[in-house]
Amino acid sequence: MKGKLLTALTLLSFAFPSVSTGTTILINGIPVKQLYIDSEGRLYLTPGKGRKPVKIEIPAREGGTVLTSKDKKLKIGGVAYIHYDADLKGKNHKNSFKLTRNYIELRGYFNEKDYFRTTLDIKQEKNSGGNMDGSYVARLKYAYVYFHNVIPHTGVELGLVHRPWIDWEEHHGWLHRDLEETMIENHSGAGLINSADFGANFKGKYGIASWEFGIFNGEGYHGEEESEHFGKSLEGRVSFNLIDGFILSGHTVHSFDHKGEKFDRHIYQIHAVENTPYFLIAAQYIWNKDNYYSRGDVDRKGFSINGDLKLKPFTGYSLGLLARYDYWDTDTDKSDSVREHFVYGLFYKFSPHVKFTLAHDRVIAEDNAGDDSSTLMGVAQVKW
Repeated sequence: MKGKLLTALTLLSFAFPSVSTGTTILINGIPVKQLYIDSEGRLYLTPGKGRKPVKIEIPAREGGTVLTSKDKKLKIGGVAYIHYDADLKGKNHKNSFKLTRNYIELRGYFNEKDYFRTTLDIKQEKNSGGNMDGSYVARLKYAYVYFHNVIPHTGVELGLVHRPWIDWEEHHGWLHRDLEETMIENHSGAGLINSADFGANFKGKYGIASWEFGIFNGEGYHGEEESEHFGKSLEGRVSFNLIDGFILSGHTVHSFDHKGEKFDRHIYQIHAVENTPYFLIAAQYIWNKDNYYSRGDVDRKGFSINGDLKLKPFTGYSLGLLARYDYWDTDTDKSDSVREHFVYGLFYKFSPHVKFTLAHDRVIAEDNAGDDSSTLMGVAQVKW
């Protein structure tokens, strides 16, 4: 009888891995708070003659409780960037604690691979003068349904989705989004596109190749669709993991009547990254051409190099050094139009959930390329 009871309880532990005291479980759709056993070791859902109640105690899995049923699963998580920034250039040396981002993500799974995702982006609002006004607002960053294998080896996101490049670079080439955005997004760099937009994004992988391509509004996740005629953006990325740790990628964007501003934006980008247990080094080149409908075209170009030196193999601690240099010519037909961006610092991975970084962010801009800045940043990135 003990053997039969142990077998039954073992099966229950697999079916209900995170049952706590007082929790109601479902068996064939019937809510059950108590089980009963007879002298032969058979389990019952209801009391009866010769049946005794069974006490069930199943410890929760380490790392929290996942809510599951036969065909559904919810996943909740998020990431926050907690800053202390000090202005080293301004006469007043302004400094402040702030949140530069606080993402909250919820996924509801239809099965193991298909799901709906909603991500809220909580950030500090700017006033009409472009300065932070102290209020934090929540806005949608992502809201899409994902279906896998809609075509061979390729799934699709529909709704407010990823664009093909920025999220990929943040997971493969530039791993410090808590400090700064990627060059193509950051306004201290190229500032050409952002990371999310309304549309359809197809993404897949096979062998050494991975890819993303899609059609989008082109305005980005915080812009209104105001373009005339076709007015959409066609974008794509293809990457090849040629040898272990070395990835070569190409990316292009063709945004027609870009943001309703009467020009077509064309972007071409090549990127290479080598990632080893000891270091990461990435380099990219971007060329952008804006074809205006009623005046001359504008050409822009530039490059970026970034690297991480991973000190854990030498020290035993999860320490690292980071550095990045962006060069961007905001208009190749004008003089004094170059903007240079330097980021360098030290990071420490306190745990799988928390990373601390101390870095200096410096922008040197010529007269026709914006403003200079110099900022010392202490950052805690928290994932949960």
